[in-house]
Amino acid sequence: MDPRNEPNQLCRLMTWLETQQKERGNIPKFIVSSSVFVPNPMSARAESSVRRKESSDSWPAFPQTRDALLRCILDNHIQNVIFVSGDIHCSNIAEMFFSDKDDNPIDIKAFSITSSAFYWPFSFADGEPSRYVHDSRKKNQKDTFVVSNKAKMDYKAWNFTQADNYCRVDVDQGKQQIRIRAFDKKGKLITEKGDTVRGRRMSGTFKLAPW
Repeated sequence: MDPRNEPNQLCRLMTWLETQQKERGNIPKFIVSSSVFVPNPMSARAESSVRRKESSDSWPAFPQTRDALLRCILDNHIQNVIFVSGDIHCSNIAEMFFSDKDDNPIDIKAFSITSSAFYWPFSFADGEPSRYVHDSRKKNQKDTFVVSNKAKMDYKAWNFTQADNYCRVDVDQGKQQIRIRAFDKKGKLITEKGDTVRGRRMSGTFKLAPW
């Protein structure tokens, strides 16, 4: 093969997604990314300046790549894409929502899982949950991503924790869902302090498109 015509990494990924959807239907498709797909930092959301976005080392700095990947998912109706990443020292999970230009929902299921870090004793230095978008549709967090001027992507993120952890991901075809749990270094399910006495357990579920 002529190296000048060798497909790039993005083309290979999109071809793989299309092939998986055609040959295996809605089976979950995991994409491992060194940077978090969503949520974005508050400092690099849609309404931030170009300069602020370009200073990021994550997806906000590469809108054309993000656009091409989301356009591939929408154009080919690729279901149950799950982005898995780390890097930000703040574990969380997120669900993406798609709509057309008139705000009519598009029935595509896509998600993000962020699991980090195994060891990060500097919570004051990085990863504060309030620095990330939790709901991209809220006025003070607006972060809607326009896909090729014909569709929009929004998201909600939850189960934020800065505790040292690893995530366990269980795919349950019978229930058509994925369960995500964050465990501490001793293997115990993490519980974050909240409004209740018992706290909030770091366990969440994604309801997938049937396969």
